[in-house]
Amino acid sequence: MSTLRRLAPWCFALALVIYLRPYTGIRHDATLYLAQALRLLDPDIFNRDLFFVAGSQADFTLFPQLLASLLRHFQPGDLFLVLSLLGRITFYGASWYLIRALFPPAWRWPSLLALIVMPTRYGAYSIFAYAEPFLTSRPYAEAIALLGLGLLVRRKHMAGILALGAAGILHPLQGFAAVLLAWCWLVLHDRRWLWSLLALVPVIALAAFRVGPFAGLVTAIDYDWWELIYMSSGQIYLGTWEPRDWCIVLADFYFLYLLSRRAQADSLLAQFCAAALAAFAIGMTFSAVLADLLQLVLPVGLQSWRVLWLVHWLAMAGIPYLVWEQWQRTPREWVPVALLVAIALTGASISRITLPWAVLGLIPLHILWPRVTLKVSAPTKAIVLVGLVAVVVAATFRYQMRAWLVFEVFGGDFERVRQDVVILGYPLFAGVLSFGLVWLYGRGPRWGALLGALSIVGLVGSLLLWDSRSPWTRVMEGSHGANVFGVALPRDASVYWYATEPSPLGPWLVLNRANYFSIFQLSGQMFNRGTSMQGIQRQLQVGPVNSQGEICDMVNAVNKDPHACWIGKPGLQYMCSPYRDVPAPDYFVLPFRQQEHVLGRWTPRHPDSGTPLGTFYLYRCSDWAGQGVPESENRLLAPEGLNEA
Repeated sequence: MSTLRRLAPWCFALALVIYLRPYTGIRHDATLYLAQALRLLDPDIFNRDLFFVAGSQADFTLFPQLLASLLRHFQPGDLFLVLSLLGRITFYGASWYLIRALFPPAWRWPSLLALIVMPTRYGAYSIFAYAEPFLTSRPYAEAIALLGLGLLVRRKHMAGILALGAAGILHPLQGFAAVLLAWCWLVLHDRRWLWSLLALVPVIALAAFRVGPFAGLVTAIDYDWWELIYMSSGQIYLGTWEPRDWCIVLADFYFLYLLSRRAQADSLLAQFCAAALAAFAIGMTFSAVLADLLQLVLPVGLQSWRVLWLVHWLAMAGIPYLVWEQWQRTPREWVPVALLVAIALTGASISRITLPWAVLGLIPLHILWPRVTLKVSAPTKAIVLVGLVAVVVAATFRYQMRAWLVFEVFGGDFERVRQDVVILGYPLFAGVLSFGLVWLYGRGPRWGALLGALSIVGLVGSLLLWDSRSPWTRVMEGSHGANVFGVALPRDASVYWYATEPSPLGPWLVLNRANYFSIFQLSGQMFNRGTSMQGIQRQLQVGPVNSQGEICDMVNAVNKDPHACWIGKPGLQYMCSPYRDVPAPDYFVLPFRQQEHVLGRWTPRHPDSGTPLGTFYLYRCSDWAGQGVPESENRLLAPEGLNEA
């Protein structure tokens, strides 16, 4: 019984970690790390890829080398699945190590559970997140950074600095944010650490002589480059963030401020919060001045605003402690406690779903409440409390409605959307469940043993459900190295693959060939001007086919016939005709059956039922190349030529 009781919190936390963020495959930035590793294995193939022709962000991390060494022995689909799970567990293990150093013993488990159930997103448009449920170097770098911070807090300076260096080697951007916080922590404890700023002298000298990437400290992004970055990667600039995004930043800042004020003055938690606030101010100021205002290349790429990942991490971990401390401060006052809960639920990085702008009223009210509470009558307090409940209910209703609308868009298919996770993973539901189980756990040994047994069952169930890749994703990842079209493509071929849901995995993973163009390839364009310039040229080259493909997707969906529409010949001739120094793709893949020149076809089937998931057709561009496009023709104008059956 005692063993089950001891296992209960560990198994429950691990079950939550696995259940709330199921694995959906090689997607998002995981595709970029796959390409970086494949390039190391087959440089003659991938050096022609747009993602690498002008340089790559892989030059700043060792993670692709580690991946490439493993890909020599394991299939990508299996390897990415295992490493994604390991990354998540490692992140929360490192979080526990830092939490143990910062929070009082009674609030360590609640803090960890809050980290697990609260949203992990920060920054613009809720794009960025820590502990991502797919494979990149970020979860590992973040875990090592948290470990390094935990070592520094325990005054193990040398080990902590080495860990932070390792985090920077894996992911410089996440590592730099942690180094910034660590430096603020060290300076707060010993002003002599200010002398470490002398290390910037050789950096400035290297910048002055324009040596390597340090030249970016004195080189400004020109207007053409800036415009291209702004079009597809504008989220890296603070000036593009929406008011909703700033409301989330405000909520995180307010929680951090409260933690720094309400923790014991000499406690490690208060000191760490003070360091985090200082790092927040420095990081955001650097981004605003050096990146947004001066447009310097290196600061733009460094994205020092990413210090928000640590600010958000600490804010989320501190919520249980703040709520408890607020109740202790005003034991018969429900309003200030409800205010904190409402701020957490509405301002917790679900910017496009909940109501983050509500914090603009909730935070000032929480600040003013202690000053006016004695003047407020009991009925008025009841009205305020009802209003706060209404805010939480409205945010919850909005979230659930959006969730069901998205589910309907995907055809109500549980194989494509884990709707149970979407619904139950809402912080209010997951938080109430966690709070209730923590309360029961403290009721006595029998309850603890029962929860231990249930947690083990929950952990096993979460593991069984964790692999939530859609049938299409499973087919794609299982087709690596297979000649799906029955056509041997030259190793130096580049392929444009049009798909309803844009992804570079077709050429990279299935065909093991260079990708001619995908919007994903522009993710590193702030590091290399050439990527932006060549990217926009190739985007214009495939623009007519891409635009007509989107129309055909709608036509085929309305007619419920995959052959109701196909791309017009002028559009394909346009794409397949080189223009000035812009090469055309060698091959292209479409989900539409053209009337001629079909080189090969592939009909992927459901891994379990064998049901066809669609058909893709391979074409050779040389079969479609026209006479080219006159020099004077505006490349922004798509030629006509859409065909409908």
